[in-house]
Amino acid sequence: MREPKPFSPIPFIFSILLLSLGYALFSYFRPFPTTETEWEFLANAKAATEEGGLISAREPLAFWFVVTWKKIFGSNYIPSFIALAGLFYSLFLHLFLLLLRNVEWKRNHYFVVYLAAFLPFSYGFPTSYFTETLCLVFLLLVFLTFRLEKMTDLLIFPTFTLLAFFSSFIMFYLGFTFFVIFTGIRGSRKAAQKTSVFYKKKNVPFLFLLGYLAFFVISLIFFSYSNFFGEKSIGFLFKTWYQIALMILLPMLTIGIGHILLKTEKELNTITASVVLGITILVSVYFIFKDLRSTAKEPWDTQTKNLTKSFGQALVLKSDPIYLPKEFSFALYFQTGTKTKYLKETVIPDKSFLYVEGIWNQDIQLVQKSGLFRRSNRSIGIVPLSEDDVLIQKVTFDKIKNEKNLSFISKKIEEAWTSVPTKRPFDEYTAGLQKKFGYLSFY
Repeated sequence: MREPKPFSPIPFIFSILLLSLGYALFSYFRPFPTTETEWEFLANAKAATEEGGLISAREPLAFWFVVTWKKIFGSNYIPSFIALAGLFYSLFLHLFLLLLRNVEWKRNHYFVVYLAAFLPFSYGFPTSYFTETLCLVFLLLVFLTFRLEKMTDLLIFPTFTLLAFFSSFIMFYLGFTFFVIFTGIRGSRKAAQKTSVFYKKKNVPFLFLLGYLAFFVISLIFFSYSNFFGEKSIGFLFKTWYQIALMILLPMLTIGIGHILLKTEKELNTITASVVLGITILVSVYFIFKDLRSTAKEPWDTQTKNLTKSFGQALVLKSDPIYLPKEFSFALYFQTGTKTKYLKETVIPDKSFLYVEGIWNQDIQLVQKSGLFRRSNRSIGIVPLSEDDVLIQKVTFDKIKNEKNLSFISKKIEEAWTSVPTKRPFDEYTAGLQKKFGYLSFY
């Protein structure tokens, strides 16, 4: 039987660049940004570039890459972010198949990777989970380079491990656990096969695996007890991992199944199969665009324009604390550079404004007719942003909360205040990490 040809790095690198370019073009022409985290990453990229800080609790390493990329190529924020997201995603998919197949890749191996990148339910992963994508790249490099046979391995392994850790703590916490379990089981099997006639050797890899799993359980208990990620920290962790898995497992399964089929079925290595895979990729991209155009979310343009207008009319001062939903806060900063709050502080000044949904124009008229405000007052502390959402000042809320005929408005305001999250120990951790990287924290 003829041995397979060795792996060739030049087509591999070319394919990484080709897919990253294709993904960048695809993302540039689709509706973008459309999710809270996409606005968040763009806002952080702007804050890191223009003000030397970050406006949310994110690990700073990924944004250092964005700032560096922008400085080198001189491109705008969206093209820079999309290009890097595409590059990281392309690296992740190629490295994952390399983990499965370290000998020569045939043409259809590359087509399988391209198909995995443009699946309808997973195409938005690198832009919605930018820091997690970078972390996965470094974790795969840990898997691929873990040997500990040479002196250089003692430098490579901790370097990639630390880079993964500084990319995304939550993703690293899960991914490195899989790495320890995988290498621990493999190492313990090898150790068990090496029997000694004179004495019984300790299975060191198995003992290390048990020790790490004990540490994992203890750390989960600590996170829960200290509310490290906020209330119900364990629930938050597993929910985040579940949301990540929903998007990334499908591309990984596609590559894994494709690898097995290409290895076992010779008919799938033909030009006909390549044409079918190419058509499948085009059809997938077509349906993605079709779905995006029919279900595109309304952006925050209306609210941003009305809030900017209220600044000009002095209805709201930029010095007034303004509490907004996270997505709106990030979008407003990216579009106008205006900093607002999305985490509740211990002391809330009377001049603070709160974003409240479900308040219509007729509700505002009821407040005006309630007699709580003088007719000469130019503003009653309620600023409409669209048809059914407003900014309400704390002073105004304090006045109307005891009015029975306005109780339905008070209830909506109280619900809005309750929904504003508080700062977590994890936020303090990321602020400290940002400081170590030389960034300020604007949250």
